[in-house]
Amino acid sequence: MHLQINRHITRLVCSRTGEEVEHGGWATPIGLSPDGYPITIEYDLETIAKLDRGTGTGLWAHRNLLPVWNVPNDYAADVGLTPTIQSAALSDRFGVDLWIKNENTNPTGSFKDRGLAVGVALGAALGAEGFFLPTQGNAGVAGAFFSTRLGLLPCEVTMPDGYQGGFYHRAVEHYGGNVTFAGANIAAAGAHARQRMADEVKAGRRVDLSTFYEPGRLEGKKTMGLEIAEQFPDALPDWIIYPTGGGTGLVGIWKAFTELVALGNIPIERNLPRMVAVQSEACAPVVGAFARGDTSVSAITSRGTVADGLDVPGAIMGHSILDVLSKSEGTAVAVSETSIRRAFNDLGAIGIPAGYEAAATVAALGSLTESGIVERGQRVLLVNTGGPAVALAKSTVAPDDSFL
Repeated sequence: MHLQINRHITRLVCSRTGEEVEHGGWATPIGLSPDGYPITIEYDLETIAKLDRGTGTGLWAHRNLLPVWNVPNDYAADVGLTPTIQSAALSDRFGVDLWIKNENTNPTGSFKDRGLAVGVALGAALGAEGFFLPTQGNAGVAGAFFSTRLGLLPCEVTMPDGYQGGFYHRAVEHYGGNVTFAGANIAAAGAHARQRMADEVKAGRRVDLSTFYEPGRLEGKKTMGLEIAEQFPDALPDWIIYPTGGGTGLVGIWKAFTELVALGNIPIERNLPRMVAVQSEACAPVVGAFARGDTSVSAITSRGTVADGLDVPGAIMGHSILDVLSKSEGTAVAVSETSIRRAFNDLGAIGIPAGYEAAATVAALGSLTESGIVERGQRVLLVNTGGPAVALAKSTVAPDDSFL
């Protein structure tokens, strides 16, 4: 295996300051910028526009817009290329043209596979022998899965106390990862993990795969946007409603659209989707910052939400999330825990396998249509980030009868 860095990368950029960050000759793994902000990758899009697409499989069908090349054929051939399905039942209910991007067909069952597949491959290409990350769910599973697929050191996963013996704990170990429990939430788990792994990070042996702590996960999540553009070749959705915790997917989808516009793959006169960040009322730092007109997201104290993926009290890339909402003329919506649970059961009643995070997007759509922000007949895409297995284990609310 000889992983290669995409030769069409032009520079690394601090997402907050816009300043170029030295890559050190591509000899060591990439972390945060010197100012402590996430780093993003820029490409020579003028050159890429002249290239053939290539013959990559899975995520690497879009190899020219990914940072690492020459991955083994069996590494991520089953990641991505997920279906986008029209829902007649939800279209009728909300009076819109409703579509769902179904990410639970990825190998470990969630959209996290996209980001972790690229993050692990990029880190390995830069010399990392292994990885670590805090998780409340699917990210840890995907990190362990792709570390094993590349034959690297076992992924070191830190979960908050209380996750012992649960689905995610068992899944991480099933794919060869090691699990440690520390702290009351993901922020505390992350702090513990970074302290424990500090020496290995300094030596370049391990990479911190926390959300936005390296640029590969964003590039992997970007492929959702690349696929959405292909799946809607004539007219993109008017709205994309996205369940937002750390925000990698929302920022990544928008990055894809802007790159495709620059490449000429999306006509410049075509309207891009308006992006919606959805959070639980129990943990809504992005919604609060958006409502105040802030340019960054301050950490809050989460009251705890049934949607694990939304239980992120602070967003290190909050400035970019808010920038996407502004540039797309989008919005941010907080929904109640009751509405999330009800929407989860509603989705099951019409045969849509989705978790609580996707259910939050359905609850948000109800609010947006009732307020008139989303208009009748508009095309709306919901992103179903993962399947219902864990949510079913938690579900205590009787199915709503609205579809029965």
